Amino acid sequence: MRWLSLTITLLTTAAIAAAQCALCKAAVQSSGNEGLAQGLRWGILLLLVMPYLVVGSIAFAIYRAYRHQNRWHPQQN
Repeated sequence: MRWLSLTITLLTTAAIAAAQCALCKAAVQSSGNEGLAQGLRWGILLLLVMPYLVVGSIAFAIYRAYRHQNRWHPQQN
């Protein structure tokens, strides 16, 4: 449960810290299109978060398989 709350906290705070490089930010702001700026921010966040989700999912699958394999099973006669 603690990991779930940590993951949710990290994912929601990433939206607050949506930053852009200075050149991209200047180019988007000069265009005057707020929708373009919003799309660029979400695109950056998507590119930032996806590798962590993939690696985290693989690590969780390995952890789960390891825990399942080492579970104690009573001997059946």
